[in-house]
Amino acid sequence: MKISYKHLLRYLPKKPSIEDVSERLFQLGHEHEINNKIFDIEFTPNRGDCLSLSGLARDLNVFYDIEEPFEIFEETLPTFDLDFINKEPLQCPQIFFLKVEISDYPKKYEKYLDEYFNDLNIKKINFFTDISNYLSYEMGQPTHCYDLKKIKSNITLEKNAEDKDFQTLLGEDLVISKEDLVFTSDKKIINLAGVMGGMNTACNKHTKSIILECAWFNPETIIGRSLKYNLNSEAAYKFERFTDRQNHERVLRRFLQIVDDHAEIKDFKICKYEYNKIKKKYIDYNLVKVNKILGTNIKDNEFKDILTKLGFKIDKKILIPSYRDDISNNNDLAEEVARVIGYNNIAPSPFILNSNTFDKSLSYEEIIKSHLIKNGFNEVVNFPFAGQALENAIVVDNPLDKNKSRLRTNLADSLLDNLIYNENRQKDSIKIFEISDIYFLDEKRNLIKEKRLAVLVSGRKGHNYIDFSKKLDKKYLSDLFEEIGIYVNEKISIPSRKNLKSKIDHKVFIYEDALENLKTVKTGKDFETNIVTEFVKYQPVSEYPSSFRDLSFSVTKQKQINTLIDFLINFDSNILKNSFIFDYFYNEKLNIHKLGIRFVFQSVEATLKDKDIDAVMGEILKDSLKIDSVSLPGL
Repeated sequence: MKISYKHLLRYLPKKPSIEDVSERLFQLGHEHEINNKIFDIEFTPNRGDCLSLSGLARDLNVFYDIEEPFEIFEETLPTFDLDFINKEPLQCPQIFFLKVEISDYPKKYEKYLDEYFNDLNIKKINFFTDISNYLSYEMGQPTHCYDLKKIKSNITLEKNAEDKDFQTLLGEDLVISKEDLVFTSDKKIINLAGVMGGMNTACNKHTKSIILECAWFNPETIIGRSLKYNLNSEAAYKFERFTDRQNHERVLRRFLQIVDDHAEIKDFKICKYEYNKIKKKYIDYNLVKVNKILGTNIKDNEFKDILTKLGFKIDKKILIPSYRDDISNNNDLAEEVARVIGYNNIAPSPFILNSNTFDKSLSYEEIIKSHLIKNGFNEVVNFPFAGQALENAIVVDNPLDKNKSRLRTNLADSLLDNLIYNENRQKDSIKIFEISDIYFLDEKRNLIKEKRLAVLVSGRKGHNYIDFSKKLDKKYLSDLFEEIGIYVNEKISIPSRKNLKSKIDHKVFIYEDALENLKTVKTGKDFETNIVTEFVKYQPVSEYPSSFRDLSFSVTKQKQINTLIDFLINFDSNILKNSFIFDYFYNEKLNIHKLGIRFVFQSVEATLKDKDIDAVMGEILKDSLKIDSVSLPGL
């Protein structure tokens, strides 16, 4: 969102420099760029309260003690009866209407209004629409103006009964889908609720009487609809991120004040519809917990001062401001305190492990996961989408990828994709698993969510000289689960390689079942022993292919085998990622030990060239042949 530094200064009595304001915004977590004294700010989705000039100033109050520079219409607001029907009160529990009529149009705008259009390079449309747009910028509440003379019958808020044609304010012709929330009048759609109004009731340069709509919509109702119809809607953007329901009358009074600043008002009346009461939200006052979360020692008066300046009210409990829907617990309060004092100002404290023992009360899910990881498996996490037209699959209305337009009904297909990905990168021993939800429709078309475990194995059993020539198979997978009391033999499938885009011919074995069916898992000795926590240094995963070289060594003295292996293991090279024995043979007649050693090379910076690998192999050969009784046949 773009916010003018000049406009923001109206709220800041101390008139800080643009550099100072910028620093404070970054401290509060508002990432931005500055162009021609305009802040272009990327607010996180949970901070809908900052999507306005006054909302951003309100967040800066902890540093500048802001003052509101604008006036509010103070006269009593008479009421009127609007023929309005709300068929969806759960999606729109509150909506106000303001009827306004003026005698004539202003010849020019006041400075504050004119600067809005000039400084932000926004096109003027007509008097009432311009005020509505400015009001959204200033106070964060989207409103919509209907030309009163174009409303021929009652206004109804409802879900669209059938696909209907609709022309937007921008002149775009759309077909509105069934079940979308719309305002209708005279059986025609006049507003795609919370997104954009229609051309058929739009104001123009001749409009002197309007109905102004000010509503609160359930964000879940609005999310995705502007994207669905490819509409650039500022209103939808704000409604999706939560607006302040308690601010409606104040917004309408501000609208009236702006009109009054420019024109003679002949008539004004208000109509309110409130279908449920606004519940106040409280959090237990717990400074001890906040300090524990942050690792700080913030004093009570400092804590209260910060929250008070952010709009919280503190007594025995903490009352959350109506505009802060993102605050729900002490973790959120701790975050508010941290961003005000500055994360860089929080002194680091040592990380203390409470225990180095494995919890004996592990759930069956944790036991299974630990058992698999202990046996060399890698856990994968996949997106819950599939491209195939699977039976009973749920179709996504607005998929980000047309090839991923359905929710997956199994985990096996995702693991097969993981398999191919790894095989294409020269991985020849693949042991992976996933624990995740799947979604499908039952016979009655009800949504079913089921948590499942899926395990896949394929390729070589290991990289040591004993397991190198052995393959992972059904028995391996079956025996693995029997160790913890799960019998899976009958549920292991062997998918055909014909449908997989891979040149590898290793058989693939997959086990998949609902996690609920595995509750009988037993805890063995391995899960009752102490496990020491070890911290592993992160190593980046290379995007480039690996290469390997094989050497066959002859060793005449058995004791020198370990010397050779120790040398190879400890050989230092930034491109040698692994080395291991893949073959071993002992010739009793000649008393010669023969070892096949495989060297795996890979770079994190680029695809390796033969000359790079040859240089390292030359060093390995040179130094290994210096070891007593070690030779390379044929060299």
